[in-house]
Amino acid sequence: MVIGDTNITEHFQLKELWSPDNQEIQLNSLFHEHMELLEKMRTDYDIRMSVNSGHRSLAHNSEVGGAANSMHLRFATDITPIVADVDLRKNLSILNDMAEEMGFQGIGRYNTFIHLDRRDLLGWVPARWDKRT
Repeated sequence: MVIGDTNITEHFQLKELWSPDNQEIQLNSLFHEHMELLEKMRTDYDIRMSVNSGHRSLAHNSEVGGAANSMHLRFATDITPIVADVDLRKNLSILNDMAEEMGFQGIGRYNTFIHLDRRDLLGWVPARWDKRT
C-alpha cells in the first residue's frame, strides 16, 4: 500500500490533503477537527467532493499565489462537488450553507470551489469572502 492512498476518513485520502510539492501535512487537532466536519458534510450531502487544495508548504503557497498568512499553511481545504449534469453554482451554494451550519469559521466562495477552514481553533476571528464573478 502506498502511504498517500491511506484513508484519513471514509471518503478522503491523505494524498488529497498534503502539500503536493513535499507531501507535508501536520496531523494535529486543527486537521482532525476540520476533517471530522468535512467528512460529515460529505456524508450528509451524499455527494463526492474533490479536494483541490489542502495543506500547503510555504513554497507551494507562494507558487499558487496564496495569501501570505493563508490558513492553508496550517490547514484548510478548497473543495469542489463532483456532480454530472448538475448546476455547479447551486451545489456550491448548498455546500456554503452547510459549512455555515456546521461551524466552519473561514468560508470563501469562488466560481468553481469553496474554501473551508477552522480558524476559530487558532483564536482567529471568523471570515467570509466572495470572489465569484
